Amino acid sequence: MKTQATKDLEHLLKNKFKYGNDFYVFECTIGWNGREIVDCIMYNCQRQVYCYEIKQSVSDFHSKNKLTFIGNINYFVMTYDLYQKVKDELYSKEEYRDIGVYVSVKIPDTKGWTLEQWNEYNLQRQSNIYENGFDDLVVVKRPIRRELRADKEVILSSMLRSMQR
Repeated sequence: MKTQATKDLEHLLKNKFKYGNDFYVFECTIGWNGREIVDCIMYNCQRQVYCYEIKQSVSDFHSKNKLTFIGNINYFVMTYDLYQKVKDELYSKEEYRDIGVYVSVKIPDTKGWTLEQWNEYNLQRQSNIYENGFDDLVVVKRPIRRELRADKEVILSSMLRSMQR
């Protein structure tokens, strides 16, 4: 059973994909007898595979479920509050070195803001000062591209099979 936070994060992630160029599936089991499940996997027209692991709590982040980062580009997707709690691990652990991070943030209502207020808000955002919310996803840690950690044919066939559910 998915929490509302997980559903909201999935919705925001889905909005990041380009219609007609990005082919994605949520909850994709890798391989025919696979034991690994990617929360979301995307293949694009540049023939790159992106993997996304959605985390909505500290216990979820530390769970024994395997993190399936087999793509060329890999991301955690989490709330800003969770990022604040686990960011030291994201930057210090070797296993997360090349993993990027998307966080969900609140975008303020800018009606009535002066140019000075808007500029101040943008300066804060550039300093990675955000508010927790589910209005948009922003990258707070850039991923490092790497070679696939699984056969591309296996990945694509797994995606096709998962799309048929």
